[in-house]
Amino acid sequence: MPSRADVRAGIETALRALSIAILAMMLWLSLDRGRPERVVSARSANLGTALRDWSSSGLGPERISLQLEQTPTPAYRDWIRALSHSGTRLAWKGNLPSAAVTVDPVPSPRGGFTVLAAAPAANRVSIEDDLGVIEGENAAAGGTRFFVPSASGNVIAKVGGTTARASLPDSVRIGRILVIGSANWETKFVTAALEEDGWKVDADIRVAPGANVTQGSFSQLDTARYAAVIALDASAASRASDIARYASSGGGVVLAGTAPSVEAFAPIRAGSVGRIQSPSATEGEAGAVTAASLSVAPVVSLRPDATVLASENGLVTSAARRHGAGRILQTGYIDTWRWRMSGGPSSPAEHRQQWTRAVASVAYAPTVRSSRTVTDNAPIAGLTAALGPSSQQPGPTLASAAGSISLWLLFAILSLSLLGEWASRRMRGSR
Repeated sequence: MPSRADVRAGIETALRALSIAILAMMLWLSLDRGRPERVVSARSANLGTALRDWSSSGLGPERISLQLEQTPTPAYRDWIRALSHSGTRLAWKGNLPSAAVTVDPVPSPRGGFTVLAAAPAANRVSIEDDLGVIEGENAAAGGTRFFVPSASGNVIAKVGGTTARASLPDSVRIGRILVIGSANWETKFVTAALEEDGWKVDADIRVAPGANVTQGSFSQLDTARYAAVIALDASAASRASDIARYASSGGGVVLAGTAPSVEAFAPIRAGSVGRIQSPSATEGEAGAVTAASLSVAPVVSLRPDATVLASENGLVTSAARRHGAGRILQTGYIDTWRWRMSGGPSSPAEHRQQWTRAVASVAYAPTVRSSRTVTDNAPIAGLTAALGPSSQQPGPTLASAAGSISLWLLFAILSLSLLGEWASRRMRGSR
């Protein structure tokens, strides 16, 4: 058990160590007191000016607090990140909805772009380019989709204070279309509709058993020549294995009319074919035939990897799936030529658009590389990756916390420590 003298010696040693520590702290604070800690803040409206002021002062601020009403541009975001990497503590906050945008070219002679914008449900999504607003609508189920016929510069999606940017994508090379069908009105007007919309069409038309008529420079079925193949009826059954091989290599296939019911296409179709539903309008009523009143052989018993694209009155009218590297579209509409011939004044244009959309959704269209500009497709993700998650005002640094202690208090503690050690030593007769 330590003696009373040993305890007192230990206390004296502790008081001496405390005195030395306080002296060291006072020396450190005296060297740092010449420059007080800079705590600065900015909002989105004055962010550019604030960054220039902070950077030109020669010595960056110790703490930055940002209130963001809008997402900063990539340049400003990198600027802020550079300041944080130089020793500045940073915190940002703001009620900014998450958003992202992507732009894909439509593989069609008419061109255009498909814009997919991700945003919280019920938020207004506005699509713009460098010339101004294009269109907008409310997001549903995680986002929304737009078709933009043309755009200049970047495509911009605005959701509240969040602005996502995407550059226009590379152009695509569009091959020819092969239409396979019997010599009837459907084959004639499907071919005509595609040609009127700018597609280059080859056709393999059966006019009698064992007798076919071809249009165009018919060649081997591969992606080097053809962007898509359209099978309209049972006349394409003899080519089913070639069509499946073509799809596996990346080609697009549209199974339309009565072709999906051909058993030879069972390995590639999206589902089985249900009972044909009769049209709701008669051919003799001028302007009565629409897409909704056509006969439909609905897609039933969908395969697990198939995706429903459209439905009418509870019936799946079109579905798609992947087959190898290619895509298969199965549509249930039969005799679409009636829509073109017995519909209203806009029916020919609508018929053309329907077939162009069908072909474009599966067409093999390799990209032609071009220069791309810097994009900011997901600004909130980029902001979080660069600056960290949204937070409150950063806490004080060690220097600022120590600097807040009064020097008079430190001096009083030092005096008491020295006096206590001296008194203890004198009381036990030591110097």
